[in-house]
Amino acid sequence: MHITIDNLFAFLILTLILITFMGYIIPSSYLSLTTTREHQLEEVAQSVMDKMLLNPGHPGNWGDILAVNNNSQLLAFGLQKMGGTPYELDVNKILRIASVNTSSTKMLPETVRIDPGTIARLLGLGHEYGFSIRVTPALNISFRVLGYYSFKNGHWSNPVPMVVEVTVTTPEGRPAIGANATGFYILMSIRKIGNEEISYINYSYATGTVGLDGKAIFSFQPFLESIDNELGHNILMKVCSATVVYADYYGIRTSRSEPLERSRDILEGTTVGQYLMVEFPISELPKGARQMENQTGLADPPYYVYVSTLQNDTNGQSGMIINSGSKKYRVYRLPNAVDDDVSLIILPVKYLGSYTAVLFFRNPSDITCQVGYASGNIKTSVLRRMVKVGSFHYVFEVRVWRWAE
Repeated sequence: MHITIDNLFAFLILTLILITFMGYIIPSSYLSLTTTREHQLEEVAQSVMDKMLLNPGHPGNWGDILAVNNNSQLLAFGLQKMGGTPYELDVNKILRIASVNTSSTKMLPETVRIDPGTIARLLGLGHEYGFSIRVTPALNISFRVLGYYSFKNGHWSNPVPMVVEVTVTTPEGRPAIGANATGFYILMSIRKIGNEEISYINYSYATGTVGLDGKAIFSFQPFLESIDNELGHNILMKVCSATVVYADYYGIRTSRSEPLERSRDILEGTTVGQYLMVEFPISELPKGARQMENQTGLADPPYYVYVSTLQNDTNGQSGMIINSGSKKYRVYRLPNAVDDDVSLIILPVKYLGSYTAVLFFRNPSDITCQVGYASGNIKTSVLRRMVKVGSFHYVFEVRVWRWAE
């Protein structure tokens, strides 16, 4: 009887020991394992960011579509500008990796994009990890039109934007009080002089200081009145207006470019390096499409716009590369390398009897590249850092997650 009670008591003690072990020791081991895995994920994310920001990749000039035509020719991945300083990135490399269309960034043709799968392979992530890259301006800039100008009788009947309100905030959404802001107003006009149709590109700029509410207001009435006065007996047939806003907040510099009004008479093209690509909204490449003149306007903030010649390179080397897929793009080539700070390029084109302005937004205002999508229950390591592209500052964000958790 005593032996049975002793055995029962020993069994109860053993059970309590097992419960204690399972309740404390195993969770502690799991917590240690989880912490280790999270630490490893952070190390992977830091390694990925360093590879992207501190080396140019190979070949180092792979932002040039003639140097690297497709994914298979890129041997190592990095976004640093070749010969640049640490955390100075190449604008053309950034444009080539965009894999998502956003409200302010349009993807390049797939024939010249570097796809996310290639990037993952070159970074050594394989199929175990997912990642996303996002590049956004260091300052948030938005605008709205407050007033319009109407040209005199006999000219373009629709009013054009005249007064623009600009809002500048920090990444946290606070007003960038005291920031110096410059607003470009770029006007492309088609005028009929006698029997000839000629395109003009005019611009003006205004400067101001961002107030306590984060806003600055620019009026371009004198500029538009001067255009109106110089028209004389010429006929203003069509206009297109766009803006480039530049802000400097205690040394942090950002620019943003957009059309002041969106309409069917405006197309958005894409650009990389010296090449401008236009996809017309019809089934075949329009053989009748032509430049109004052999020139295009380039906005280089904060203070000037310049005009450059260009040539149709659709049937040239770059055109063959870009059109190697199923799409048909009209390709134009600028004669010289484009400055890193050029934010907007405007090209007047006529096709199917209609005048069109093609706008190319070159500054990476919202670049996203990603492999897959991390749901809410997947642990994700997020790293951010300030970088420079040309003279402007951006926030570079990388997210890395492990698929099998």
